[in-house]
Amino acid sequence: MTADRRRYRLLLAYAVVLLPTIAVGAHLTLQSNNNSPLDWVSPHFAPRAEYDGFCQRFGPGDTVVLSWPGCTLDEARIDALSEALRNDPTFRDVQGRWLFYDVTSGREAVARMLQPVVDDYAAFERGEAIRQFQGTLIGSDAETTVVVITFTAAGLRQRERLVESIQQATTRLCGVDRDAQRLAGPVIDGLSVDRASQQTLDRFAVPSALVVFLLCWACLRSLKASAAVFGIALFCQGATLALLHYTGETMSALLVVLPAMIQVLAVAGGIHLTNYYFDSNDGSNAEDAARRALGLGWLPCVLSAGTTAIGMATLMSSGIAPIRSFGLYSSVGVVITTSLLLSILPAVYVFWPPRRPVTDERTSAATPRRRMSGWSILAADIGNYHGVIAVAGLAALMVGCWYVAKLKTSVRIETLFAKDSRILSDYAWIEANVGPLVPLEVVVTCHDDAGLTDYEKLAMLAALEEQLGSRASITGAFSAVQMIPPLPEKGMDGPEARREFVEQAAELLRPICEDVGYLVRRNGAEHWRLTLRCSALGDDDYGAMLDDVRTTAEQIIDGQRRRGIEGVDVHVTGIMPLVHEIQHALLRDLLVSFLGAFVLITVVMTVVEAGLLSGLVAMSANVLPVVAFFGVLGWRGAPVDIGTVMTASIALGIAVDDTLHFLTFFRRGLASGNDRRAAVRFALEHCGTAMMQTSVSCGLGMMVFAFSSFLPTSQFAWSMATLLALALAADLIFLPALLIGPLGRLFFADVRPATTTVGDDDVGRGSDSANGGSVASPHFDLAEPVTAGRHR
Repeated sequence: MTADRRRYRLLLAYAVVLLPTIAVGAHLTLQSNNNSPLDWVSPHFAPRAEYDGFCQRFGPGDTVVLSWPGCTLDEARIDALSEALRNDPTFRDVQGRWLFYDVTSGREAVARMLQPVVDDYAAFERGEAIRQFQGTLIGSDAETTVVVITFTAAGLRQRERLVESIQQATTRLCGVDRDAQRLAGPVIDGLSVDRASQQTLDRFAVPSALVVFLLCWACLRSLKASAAVFGIALFCQGATLALLHYTGETMSALLVVLPAMIQVLAVAGGIHLTNYYFDSNDGSNAEDAARRALGLGWLPCVLSAGTTAIGMATLMSSGIAPIRSFGLYSSVGVVITTSLLLSILPAVYVFWPPRRPVTDERTSAATPRRRMSGWSILAADIGNYHGVIAVAGLAALMVGCWYVAKLKTSVRIETLFAKDSRILSDYAWIEANVGPLVPLEVVVTCHDDAGLTDYEKLAMLAALEEQLGSRASITGAFSAVQMIPPLPEKGMDGPEARREFVEQAAELLRPICEDVGYLVRRNGAEHWRLTLRCSALGDDDYGAMLDDVRTTAEQIIDGQRRRGIEGVDVHVTGIMPLVHEIQHALLRDLLVSFLGAFVLITVVMTVVEAGLLSGLVAMSANVLPVVAFFGVLGWRGAPVDIGTVMTASIALGIAVDDTLHFLTFFRRGLASGNDRRAAVRFALEHCGTAMMQTSVSCGLGMMVFAFSSFLPTSQFAWSMATLLALALAADLIFLPALLIGPLGRLFFADVRPATTTVGDDDVGRGSDSANGGSVASPHFDLAEPVTAGRHR
């Protein structure tokens, strides 16, 4: 037994030993799914830090808003439900600690407002009390209400069980079927993302794997080789998933497409190496064939994996946690995949060599003419219209850049789920029957040294509420002002009497305001809270709304300062500003990650192509598809979601592989004595089919996930497939047009012509016969056999 054979046997033995550890880690990763859109940014992200500070003062914002048809102020069973939510052991942990921070309802809030506050005066008449909560806890019909359950941090870790228990309690105590219950709020958002991503894995992982296997079989036409490649792809999948578990990471909504992407890339790389093996195998010695295949394939595999990993790794610059995790683990997964392919696949072929398909052996004799005619026609058409094609492509590049600047991003709830999804239906019902669900918090801080009376503080709050609540896009304003009872009809003749009444009421209401989270005293200051609400589903511009609120609030406080009142500050925070800032961060991430990928991959291309200008020309064919795609999105004005944002740099890294192979065959055509038109035809006829083959394989393998009900996953799949198709078109049409034109001279300068030309009889042969050993260019030779696929 040779030393190489012993090494291959050891590699296979190590793989078998690692298999149980990988399987366990992969399984545990798939079971750990925990998502919350509000947690997608780091605690150090300024708007998130400000919102966290608000929650520490006034209580958490992780709520479930529950209602149903018939959930009205007169429904006494709501009290029984609230009591169960507070006292039932189901809603406590093993130490008996309550897993909720607060439970309230419109029915309880109205009852509280009816209690006397000052002397014998009733706080509110029932109708007036109801009006105070309309748009927040009570609908415009003055009847429909909600139950709001606020979770603790410990409760969030058990949210799936707790939400299930809440629904069961609602059915048991209120007689409401699960299908009639309407749930919304941040807790439901995160739980729905969990369920949607898990359903995506359950429904589409197997169909995607089946599609990938069938495509692999169609490309290799060998069941044994296809099984080997697909088996190693599954091993690479498992290794990448296990890495998540053993590094303490959990599965997220965006990481659900990671296994499919690793599988597609592994299969594409396996096809590439297997075709090298078939081309190197003369049927006599499998070990020699494996060695030759590895010698031919390691450099293109490493370079292709390098550009792909670079594109993915640039996502690590993102401030959005799921994108950052995807960038890290996908790039590491690509490195793992390449390492396993270059080590395990040759070992498998040494001990279980697949037979070269008969159809492959006939390729050079039976089918080249028919294949050549199609590519020759395309080459001729490109040659005739290369100027038009080049100008049109460059114009599309410039126009696309213009419209890319108009891109908008969104992480609002409607960009996460389909229009007919249950969660959007529930949001729409609650907002239509009760009020908007997205809170915007205005906090007025009054320092003790300001010397303000409660009357003056409440007057500022009232002025803010009047000005801000009058905006068409804002409804449901609520603050401590709503808790001050109406002035009695008698004994309030002068302003001093009214002021005294308000001061007395405010003093008595302080404990209630603090209890419900609308007043906090801390560090020598009082923080008074004003909650505004806007729609989660409308077309309101959060940015413009936020600017308007901040400007108006500052103007009101400045007016107080001009009257000599100092020591007062105002801050605007809440879920809506956080969502708005996350959307801005997404747009920044798109630009930064793409520019990072472009710069790093351009450096690689200039080295490979042995020239700065030639590298930039080559990169133009890779940039055009991305700019055109995102330019169309900017032109349409459609918001880009978190899934689509990731595709730009990933697609750029993957698409470069086609360009490298095409340019290698183009240079080979030049080195054989052809002019640039003939060299383009030579390249198209030799690698065009392989480029189409693996682009289709990668695109269709991902397209299965386009049918996911979770929109970021669906949009990621659609965008990747579209970008790969556009990249293929750019490499087969736009790049050849550039090479035939004046820019093609950049690639001619460093190629020494051979004494023979490549005629029709040479086209369609294997890479060795096509080259004839005449390439004298200093660039890396990345070409593969004519029948080869390409590594992703």
